[in-house]
Amino acid sequence: MNEETKFLVQAIESLRQDPNHFKDYIFPLATGFFSSLLGAGVAYLTLRHQDNSQVQKERVQTINDWILSAESAIQSLIAIKQNYHGKLSSDPFQRTMEVRSLIGNTNKINKDFTCLSFIVPRKDKPDTHNIKWHQLPRIRSMIQNYNLTIDTWNKREEIERPIKEKIMHDHAGLAFAHVTRKQIFSSVGASKFIVLMDITERAIKFTDELIIELNDFLVNFPEIGKSLIGKEYRDRYGPILLYSSEENPKLLSLMEKSVEVNYTILAELFGESEERIRAEYETSYE
Repeated sequence: MNEETKFLVQAIESLRQDPNHFKDYIFPLATGFFSSLLGAGVAYLTLRHQDNSQVQKERVQTINDWILSAESAIQSLIAIKQNYHGKLSSDPFQRTMEVRSLIGNTNKINKDFTCLSFIVPRKDKPDTHNIKWHQLPRIRSMIQNYNLTIDTWNKREEIERPIKEKIMHDHAGLAFAHVTRKQIFSSVGASKFIVLMDITERAIKFTDELIIELNDFLVNFPEIGKSLIGKEYRDRYGPILLYSSEENPKLLSLMEKSVEVNYTILAELFGESEERIRAEYETSYE
């Protein structure tokens, strides 16, 4: 080997690096591992963000769905009450003859309460524990009482027509307001009319109380939603529906309770004490 070739070989060998196991083996593996880990982390955070966005979207939809259902319920009760509002005296006979059961196609509310589980107060937020519309039992009671009231009006409509038709047939020359107790009992019998009277008073009482309860729900429940759903999600998927009766004088007047029935007359007719009769018509909203 001549000198020039020998010199070239030595120069090439001098460029060769000593073996480096970290650089040659560990570093490529670590790079691949951390790249995979980073990718998994990004994917996890992305999915978590998407899941949270979906949850918030569903919450907005749930809040609005319940608001719309409650609004439909209060409008149904208001439509019923309009037929007798401002026309009632304390006389149970006058009230029973005056009230007409015109409930149209009013539907009951059948909803899944589990979708509202997110409003239940958390243990770490004791300040929410006594807020009325954070309580699922209160909402459940309102809906059950509304359905019961619709059933009561339906039952009243069922028994009212034949009774009033018989009274009018027997006393065709008189308006409802001028038919006496004696004439009513002679036409249909005391027991039938007292049953109608009882259903009438229960329907009037619950309708009054539930209009007030539903209005309170509609005004305050949206605030519950706002407290549980971030503004960015309300802006993106909302808005959360709002309700107000303050600018509707007619609606405000219909939220006033009807004239109270004369419990002394009812007690006499039912053969019970006045205190017992009053207790029977309590709604738990008093």
